[in-house]
Amino acid sequence: MKWLYLVLAVALTCVFGLPFREYDTARLLPIRTLQAAVTEQGVKIVSEVGEGEGATWEAAVQNLRDNASGEVFFDTAEQIILCDRSLTNRVVESGLLRPAAQVYYADALRSPEGLNEYLTAHESSLTVADLKAARP
Repeated sequence: MKWLYLVLAVALTCVFGLPFREYDTARLLPIRTLQAAVTEQGVKIVSEVGEGEGATWEAAVQNLRDNASGEVFFDTAEQIILCDRSLTNRVVESGLLRPAAQVYYADALRSPEGLNEYLTAHESSLTVADLKAARP
């Protein structure tokens, strides 16, 4: 009986392929530090892989993905810097960031060069998971 299941699994894999998305590893762009600010045009996000702007958080994320030179991964972000507290709920609710990502608040966007190393040395005790848990 076990052989039947194994043969069936192999046959289904041959017909439909593996249930994983293929990526060209040379085009993967993992984000380490993400910054978000509210501007006159809406929301601006800055990372080491590029920038995005849009009327909303979702539009800015899509703009960054569209303009990037590869496949952008938000769930690899180690830190997020919010320059406006009004973005907190939108960012947390988006589900793009991993729960362990550290959250920082700042007055303005910074240059992404060396920012990850600086924030790694100055860890935040606040995470995306903490913000999710604190929501009513």
